[in-house]
Amino acid sequence: MSQSYIHVGLGDFSLQRLEMILSENLFEPVAFVDLRVEDSKRKLNNLKNLPEGYSDRVFETISEAKKNFNSEVVIIYVSSDAHCNLVCEALNLGLNVFCVKSIANNLDEFEKILSYKKKFKDLILVQGHNNQWNEASLYMQKLLKNKSLFGNFVTGYCNMWGMQNLSGEKTKVDVTQDGIYFHSMGVHQLSQLVMAIGLPKSVRSISPICDNKDLGYSNSIRTSGGSCLFDYGDNRVFTYVGNRAGHGNPFGFASRWSGIWMFHGTNADIYRDRGRITIYKKGNIIQDLFLKDLDLNLIEDEKVQLKHFKNQLKKKFDQIDIQRSSLETWILMEACNISSRENKEINIKDLINKVKLYEIC
Repeated sequence: MSQSYIHVGLGDFSLQRLEMILSENLFEPVAFVDLRVEDSKRKLNNLKNLPEGYSDRVFETISEAKKNFNSEVVIIYVSSDAHCNLVCEALNLGLNVFCVKSIANNLDEFEKILSYKKKFKDLILVQGHNNQWNEASLYMQKLLKNKSLFGNFVTGYCNMWGMQNLSGEKTKVDVTQDGIYFHSMGVHQLSQLVMAIGLPKSVRSISPICDNKDLGYSNSIRTSGGSCLFDYGDNRVFTYVGNRAGHGNPFGFASRWSGIWMFHGTNADIYRDRGRITIYKKGNIIQDLFLKDLDLNLIEDEKVQLKHFKNQLKKKFDQIDIQRSSLETWILMEACNISSRENKEINIKDLINKVKLYEIC
C-alpha cells in the first residue's frame, strides 16, 4: 500500500507532479490544499487516475486537511513566498515534509523552519530540487565519487546561461526578492555540486544589478545572476557563473539549466555539457557518451527524487541522504547571497553552526 500524503498546491506545475505520483503509485494523495477551493475541485475532476470522490477533498489549510484525513506526509508545490509558513505549519502538525525549492527565501525564514524542525527531530524535511536527478547529472556525480578513476578534486567550474523572460507576468518574488536568484535558479546547479563533491569551506560571491525591463528585471539585485568562488581548502577552488537574464537561449527554455561543467582531478578530468560527458586521462579521451539530460517538464527527474524521499521515510538504506544534502544546498545558496550583500568571504562552517543545522539532520 502506498504512503498516504497531503498534496499542497494545485497550479499547473503541481498538477503535472500529481499526475506522475498517481500514475507511478509513489504515494497516495488523501487530501489537497489550495486557496482556490472550487477551481481546484474542477481541475481534480479532469485527472484520469484520481479515485472517485477525491476531488471533494480540497481544503484551504494543511491543518484542515490533516483534521479530516490522517496522513504522515505533506508534499508542497506552491510559490516560494508561501513555503516558510506552510513548512512550519506541516512540521507543527507532525508531518514529514517535501517542499519544492526554495523552502526559505532568506535566513530568517530558514531559522524559523529549523526552530520547528528541532521540536520534531525524527521528522524528515527535504527541499526538492530538479536538475541533480537526471541521468547525466547522476552519472557525473558517480564519476566524481570514483576515487580510482577521478582521484581527488583539484579545481573546476560551472557556467549556466539561460533566458527567463518574466516581463509578461504579474510582479512576483522572482524579480522582487533580494537574493532570489540563488534560491530559484542557482539552486539547480549548486545542488548538483553539493551532491558531487560536498560543501566548500568558504564562499565569495558577487551579483550584478540587472536593469532590463524587456525581460522583467528592473534594478533588482541578486535576482538575475551571480559569480562565485568556492574554496575547498588546500588551494582547491571551484568557480560558478550563472545568468538567467540572457538575451537569447537557442536550445529551449530550460536547456541550459543543468550547466556546463569541468572538474580537474588528480587522476582524470571530467567535462559535461548538458547530456554529453567526456572523461580525459593522460591527454586522451577514455570515454565520451551522451545521456539524458533534463526531462520534459522535469517529470522524470521529480520521480527519481521522490523515490529517494520515500526511501528516507521508510528508513531504507540509501546512499543518498536527501534530507541532509538538500538542507546543505540551502546553506550554500544563502552563503552566496550573504557574501554578495556584505561584500566579504563567508565561512560555511560558521553559517552552519549559527543555524545549528546538524542538530536536526
